[in-house]
Amino acid sequence: MKCMSVTRSFGLSFLKAFLAAVFIFSVLPAVAQHSGGSSHPTPTQPSPPPQPPSPPPATTRWDENDLIYGKAKQPDSGKIAHDDSCFLPPLDGPPPASVKVSDLQIPAKAKREYGNGCQALRKSKLVDAEHHFRKAVNQWPKYPAAWVVLGQVLEAQQKTNAATDACSQPLATESTYLPSLLCLADISARAQNWDKVLSLSNRALTIDSTTVAVAYDYNAAANFHLHNLSEAEKSALRAVEIDKNNIDPRVHFLLAQIYDAKGDRTLEATQLREYLKYASNPNDVKMIKGYLADIEKRAQ
Repeated sequence: MKCMSVTRSFGLSFLKAFLAAVFIFSVLPAVAQHSGGSSHPTPTQPSPPPQPPSPPPATTRWDENDLIYGKAKQPDSGKIAHDDSCFLPPLDGPPPASVKVSDLQIPAKAKREYGNGCQALRKSKLVDAEHHFRKAVNQWPKYPAAWVVLGQVLEAQQKTNAATDACSQPLATESTYLPSLLCLADISARAQNWDKVLSLSNRALTIDSTTVAVAYDYNAAANFHLHNLSEAEKSALRAVEIDKNNIDPRVHFLLAQIYDAKGDRTLEATQLREYLKYASNPNDVKMIKGYLADIEKRAQ
């Protein structure tokens, strides 16, 4: 990972440690350890990623849920997205695929189990959801949406190998199934396998380069960690262009890191201010404001 070029106050040491995981998309951040309760972590009960950074002081902790979803963007963990799917964030963003003959052949029992799995996700019951999604794919092994959501649920429980296998299943019969590729990119990002993230995101962008912002998000993050700053900037800006409603404002934070690495303090500050518009946790706001104040002080 490329180190930050300037050591700053307000918990920058935490930002440096957190940078490796900052652009790893989360699925149900707070429910990986239990099957009931809220899907949103609190500042006193953070939900670490599979490979958590060293914990920062309490006064500088970033709330993971705020960082991922931003102000007024908290996801419903059981959100029923387009096409009757219940993909977890960030896979609830891609546009629906066209209906195929195979979709029309899905047995009613399999659809019922899938629906029950989605209902379990509404209640943040991962174990129950996993049970129903497994029954759905047992009923109909060519059920791509069920395989992907099963993979996401498994990854939320840190069952990485099983999650990878589940998310890979649809590609055996439909090599252009975007949710599968993005699910695998998410798993690879959590493992900080940036070469794999880059390969998967490039593959996704060959399928859809105009509407899926999250594919550019992953591509930018991978290029950044692989020190391809120009490509990282290009992909991140394309993600911003597509994501006009700032559904995932973290891209602004990533852009700030890119500009920091490039030594462009003006653009770095611009992106931090943009991200600040969506930061709702007081500690996040305090840290970014302090970070900005330090940049401005050094510019004088």
